[in-house]
Amino acid sequence: MRTSLALVGFGLALLQFHPERGGRLGYSALAVAGLVLTVGLLRFRAHRRELAACQLVAGGGS
Repeated sequence: MRTSLALVGFGLALLQFHPERGGRLGYSALAVAGLVLTVGLLRFRAHRRELAACQLVAGGGS
């Protein structure tokens, strides 16, 4: 989460201070931040499903 927030800040700073030279790099940093957030969200959901399945199995046996 901190990595993606840092990338968003870096990308926005580049776009604000150097729009001609840093524009492509700034947009790339924003795109990578979005990708990192998406992958993190997918991993979080998968882990949450695994935990729910383990709790269901553990709770059903007692």
